[in-house]
Amino acid sequence: MFSPLEQFENHIYKPFLFLGYDFAVSAFLLATFSSVVFLYVIRFFKSYHMLLVPSPFQYVIESFYLFILSIIRSQTGSSGLVYFPLVITIFIFIFCCNFLGLVPLSFISTAQIFLPFFLSFSLNIGLVIIGFYKHGLSFMRLFVPSGISKVLIPLVFVIELFTYLLRPFSLAIRLFANMMAGHTLFFICTITLHIGLLTSTFVFASGIFLVLAVFILETVISFLQAYVFSVLFCVYLNDSLHPGH
Repeated sequence: MFSPLEQFENHIYKPFLFLGYDFAVSAFLLATFSSVVFLYVIRFFKSYHMLLVPSPFQYVIESFYLFILSIIRSQTGSSGLVYFPLVITIFIFIFCCNFLGLVPLSFISTAQIFLPFFLSFSLNIGLVIIGFYKHGLSFMRLFVPSGISKVLIPLVFVIELFTYLLRPFSLAIRLFANMMAGHTLFFICTITLHIGLLTSTFVFASGIFLVLAVFILETVISFLQAYVFSVLFCVYLNDSLHPGH
């Protein structure tokens, strides 16, 4: 690997065409599939052998549940609690993709713009459907602030609609850019290890400390990006449940 960006190249391991469609086994597919498997493993262990007096592991899981519930309740109120399974699935899936990308010789799927954009675009389509399903044409009040002059309504409507349509891009690019930048920095820091092997023990030890510090930072960022994505989704969900300014 000669460039930090080569780690994001989606390698094809097994070409496979079916009815004219490409179902090749690639690094992206394996990373995403591993994240889904990891997600279901977590869901299995969190529901296995639950005790009235929680064990330390059960306490952590229940605290995490309460954490997600607090996000939904603070952003949408009680009306958004019905979407709790969706929000927690989004959170865990993004975190799994981010975290498994830190495993040596693995591949980070959220650093491929396709996955963050697919998630944000499909979720925003669902939010539009929810808005029209619950409120009908009254959902369009989201794009017209109250108390505005009738002369400015067409202009403000276009601006608000354009801003609303940018939401999928902002969600996707935020997640994609942060994970790509973090892993690029992590790769650059590993260069100090190679330099240390060729120069001195002090440089090598400093490189280990630097790589460990960046690894911890990236682990925190993996959690934070899942948190930010989930919070923003809840904010947008609140607009669909309670349209209007």
